[in-house]
Amino acid sequence: MAGALLYYRLTSLQNLVMFRLRRLRQPKYLLFTAAAVAYIYFFVGRHFYGALSAGPPGFRGTNAAGAPAYLVPLTCAALGLAALLRIALTWGWPPELASFRFSEAEIAFLFPAPLRRRTLVHYRLLSNQAAILFTALIIAFVFTRGQNLAAHRVYRTIGWWIMISLLDLHVNGTRILLARLRERSAHFNLWRAAGVATVVAYAAAIGCAAYAALVGVTDGGDVLRVPPETLRLAVANSPAVFWTTLPFRIAFGPYASTNRADFLFALGPALVFLALHYYWVATSEISFEEGSIAQAEKRAAARAAAARGEGAPLGTFRPAAVSTPFPLAPTGVPEVAFLWKNLLSMRSGLFTRRALLVGGALLFGLVAGLRPLLLHGSVDPTELGQLILVFGAIVAGYTLFLGPQLARQDLRGDLANADLLKTYPIPGWRLALAELLAPALLLSLVLWLILATVAATYDPAHQHGWLTPLVRVTAVACLALAAPLVCLLQLLVPNTIMVLFPAWYQATRARTAGIEMFGQRLVFGLLQFLFMPLVLLPTAGWAILVYLGSFYWIGIAPALVLSFFVGAFLIGAAVAVGLWWLGGRFGRFDLSSELK
Repeated sequence: MAGALLYYRLTSLQNLVMFRLRRLRQPKYLLFTAAAVAYIYFFVGRHFYGALSAGPPGFRGTNAAGAPAYLVPLTCAALGLAALLRIALTWGWPPELASFRFSEAEIAFLFPAPLRRRTLVHYRLLSNQAAILFTALIIAFVFTRGQNLAAHRVYRTIGWWIMISLLDLHVNGTRILLARLRERSAHFNLWRAAGVATVVAYAAAIGCAAYAALVGVTDGGDVLRVPPETLRLAVANSPAVFWTTLPFRIAFGPYASTNRADFLFALGPALVFLALHYYWVATSEISFEEGSIAQAEKRAAARAAAARGEGAPLGTFRPAAVSTPFPLAPTGVPEVAFLWKNLLSMRSGLFTRRALLVGGALLFGLVAGLRPLLLHGSVDPTELGQLILVFGAIVAGYTLFLGPQLARQDLRGDLANADLLKTYPIPGWRLALAELLAPALLLSLVLWLILATVAATYDPAHQHGWLTPLVRVTAVACLALAAPLVCLLQLLVPNTIMVLFPAWYQATRARTAGIEMFGQRLVFGLLQFLFMPLVLLPTAGWAILVYLGSFYWIGIAPALVLSFFVGAFLIGAAVAVGLWWLGGRFGRFDLSSELK
């Protein structure tokens, strides 16, 4: 029976590879695959092959490329914190039924087959290793580019494989344990609370041990003034830190090794630790068929929602009704109705679990980065305002470049309803404008928030004499009025690509994976990146010329207003031409003949 399962896995892999190779006969897949392969070669592959061909076959050491020695321990600390958080979430929000990740085809063919339950568990756990090994290989390529953290990527790949496999097995084992407790114990919630409390207490013990080591080396002084290498040695040589982090030291040992001898010495305990976890999960007797079927149904529902342009719901909560963003009158301007509709769809398309987690992680990183500066008083308000200005400019740039790729509630989201939209008795340019209003409003709100934050914190001591309150308010008002026009201009690019190549764009609506999809997003993102300077740089040049030629005569604030009108006119003209062309092109193409 093991031979039949092995034959099934190998045949499935062969069919997957052949399917993707046959798709290269179509230009839309060949072009994007070539772009992805070129990107991987020039930005990853050359560094990988150079690292393998240079130097001795063993490690060259963590500091061989001039990278700080504390980067590897810092990375391990971050990974350990993420693992503890994942385990705590597993204890706090366990699934109702034990399950393994079987596909719908595997459920249909393997569950009725004459196979023991333990055989299915072995099959599923071993099948996961292929995906985990591929993930470890990709992470090792990316995180060791330029040899910032390691010397030999083969050993780093093994380290990543061990770490990811251990976390996957531990989470699966914890879920099985919780499922058994749910069935056999009347105090299931107490067990859950005890598990979360144990993880939190363990994390607190590690934090207290590390804090004690740092206090000992700084003598109560400012930790930011101590060299990082001294801090690393103090934490590494602390017995309390050593014993409290022993499980993570075993798991991270191969990854954190600096030479071949250390790697081989750390590999043995890590593999034993991995084998114990595997034995724990594989020998757990629990009924997982019903939970696996329910999990497969949820994945199928999520794929269907993604194909409709919607996002996965947050958690298991299903609201009975969704409140509208604003009351919609039975009669009025049709653009308002499209805005109302697309704002409703944004709630399921943007505010997903992944978006909230990414936003929370970014916010936590920002607070953690600014906290030492704010607490220790090493930055005065003027320097803090300059820091916020730089950070705001970076966020605004990402909003303009990446925001149109994320906020897709426009013509891209209604591609499947194109035949219905073409029957509406409104001109094409108004239809295109109506569809772009919701994402333009969302991106404009982000830019307005950045403008308000920068305006409130920049130059609090009024050191720049020219930056009077009138000039400040005028500049903010002009930029705020220009933001919606710039957002509309950026949104025209992906919508124009969709209208020109609907068959190519259709694949991204289903959020399919593959190297050709990576190449497609890469090409579309490059076009987005190149279009903005092509239009905005000449506009900015004319606006600057008008400002320089007028502020000596009429003052700074009036010159800003005059240059704003010149720039707004040019951008508005480009937006008007783009909407006129997009609406006309959208009304002429036949969707049924193009999506093939």
